[in-house]
Amino acid sequence: MGLSAALLELGVLNLVGIFGIVMIGLPHGALDGAVAMHIGLVKKLSNLIKFMLGYIALAVFVVIVWIFFPTLSLIVFLGISLLHFGYGDAKNGEGITKFAEAVAHGGLVIVGISQFHRGEVDEIFYYLIKQDTSIIWLAMNIASIGVIAAIGTCLLQTAKDVKWSSTTLELLLVGVVIAIAPPLLGFSIYFCLIHSARHFSRIYRMIKQNVANTTIKTQAILFTVACWLAAVIAFVLFADFSNPGPTILRIIFIGLAALTVPHMVLIDGLLNDKNKINNTVQA
Repeated sequence: MGLSAALLELGVLNLVGIFGIVMIGLPHGALDGAVAMHIGLVKKLSNLIKFMLGYIALAVFVVIVWIFFPTLSLIVFLGISLLHFGYGDAKNGEGITKFAEAVAHGGLVIVGISQFHRGEVDEIFYYLIKQDTSIIWLAMNIASIGVIAAIGTCLLQTAKDVKWSSTTLELLLVGVVIAIAPPLLGFSIYFCLIHSARHFSRIYRMIKQNVANTTIKTQAILFTVACWLAAVIAFVLFADFSNPGPTILRIIFIGLAALTVPHMVLIDGLLNDKNKINNTVQA
């Protein structure tokens, strides 16, 4: 069987989803270099080299940990992705209600897709860990209880305050999409059109105050091309061309895990800390 025919066996809709994840999802942290400049980590070329080496080293470390502890790595990856997505989407709550809003948004994507499409997602989980997936599903079932409670909290908040209606509407629309669409396409629609678009917009508005527009574009292009090149090299080195689907999924999702950790350290850690300090000073 040729490579094209083998890829078509994944299904057209899944291929569309994979294309979106690879083209937009994998490099969605393309502004991280500019973010490092914005918060003062990178002021000259030597700083940029050190930052990139540290970024790559952390990503490689994640891959190594995944190789030796795949089940634990997948559970942790799903958990931090839930929180990363959720806090990126949360906009109304404070304190415990913000946490509930984050769990509702992120959990609907991570847990919702898994529960709506258990058979297909179980196959993906197996490709990623090459082990029995029962522990993964135990974690998913436990998480489902928290996600349902979080969505319920958002509905209660909507009944109290009309500003929460946008949250409820978004949860409803995302829920319909992920329930109807195949899992890879549903995830791609959310990841590319909601999370990545919202992330790019928010980060660009923030960093353009301190970083030149040409610098932002240049490093974003370089980072994106580097991600694509790394994915192509990994595919060529490790793919079974008679059955490329499992390799593609491993490259995409283990690659996402490897990039998510340094991305979260930068965005959810260092950048948020800088913003909190700035807000305190301004207050």
